[in-house]
Amino acid sequence: MKRRPAAEFSFVFAVLTSLSVAHAQAPPHQRPGLWLNDMSQAGRHFSMKACVDAASEARTSVFSASVRKGNKCRNSQLTHNLDGSWTSVSTCEFQPGVTRTSRADIRGDFNSKYTVTLRSPPTAPPEMTMTATYLGACGPGQKGGDIVMSDGRVINPMASMGR
Repeated sequence: MKRRPAAEFSFVFAVLTSLSVAHAQAPPHQRPGLWLNDMSQAGRHFSMKACVDAASEARTSVFSASVRKGNKCRNSQLTHNLDGSWTSVSTCEFQPGVTRTSRADIRGDFNSKYTVTLRSPPTAPPEMTMTATYLGACGPGQKGGDIVMSDGRVINPMASMGR
């Protein structure tokens, strides 16, 4: 089955937003502005630019729990590691009757550049790697949550989440 970047983004978005905080230390916040997200999965590469503001960061951050209910996530645990990185293991139902346990390792600085490595199942080799790099302020006319796909299409998951 051939996957399309938009479908892959939907899966990555669902996994990343399903992370919950089960640790005493508050997770970091992503710097507002325009971020370039480079992703590699199954030998393919695609990228997109995301305009992040405080509202979209709160709803779609890799540490956000706001989408967890919609994905029926359970057994989610987020750990802040001694080296400053974060690890999350979550079991979520993405479709009725279809659950998936995944591990996300998150490293870097949420002000400039961070990397997320996703494994599913948790002990498998990396399935997807995303590196997010801060580019500066969002472009003219862009609003928080706008995502510019590599083909130029603009989507905004915040609209479907009811802002």
